[in-house]
Amino acid sequence: MLEDVLANARLIVEDAQEKLPVESAAAIEQVYNDINNLNNFILKEVKVIENDKNLKKGAKSVAKRKVLEQAGRKLEVLKARRTLAALIEELEATISASTEGGDVSLLKYLREKEVRDRLSGMTDTQILALFGESLLAGSNPLLLDAILNAPEGFEMLPADTLSELRMVRAKLMNPEAAAELETARTLNSSIEKMLSQVKKALDYLRKKELPVSLSP
Repeated sequence: MLEDVLANARLIVEDAQEKLPVESAAAIEQVYNDINNLNNFILKEVKVIENDKNLKKGAKSVAKRKVLEQAGRKLEVLKARRTLAALIEELEATISASTEGGDVSLLKYLREKEVRDRLSGMTDTQILALFGESLLAGSNPLLLDAILNAPEGFEMLPADTLSELRMVRAKLMNPEAAAELETARTLNSSIEKMLSQVKKALDYLRKKELPVSLSP
């Protein structure tokens, strides 16, 4: 039933085994095993239905839909158990706390304000064209802090760029938490991709069992 999904998931596992730490790759492999167990559940239940000589074709389709709906509920449990949204939120909070505060001396504030004043006549495109490389490398901490500490409502760069720069600063100030967050995000993306493919396949299989008059 989920053979194509399992084949794609196997590729994701193999890629993770090459690129991620052993523990992270093992977590993705566990999701693969979960999907395989779900597939075995569906196959077993469908086989019972197909072998039931007391059920007519329409009744068998109804029974199969119920199995697929049950599989969908099992998938939601897997998603809640295996995805890492809570961990990512916790790590983001840790990093945010570690990058706030610090040196808030008057001298530092004035230096940052001077940098912002010098950049005030430039567009975000111009700022990134001139300083994007050093900002992303974290090689100019004063410029990085000046941009990130701009008053609310006077942000100098787009929100997505600022988010990326906060990660740059986090790597400078709390490299262990930043590395853990980056790994968690990569891991979670792979897990969500695998489970999303399962949901799509289950939806397709369930629709196939709908009566012709009810099919979209």
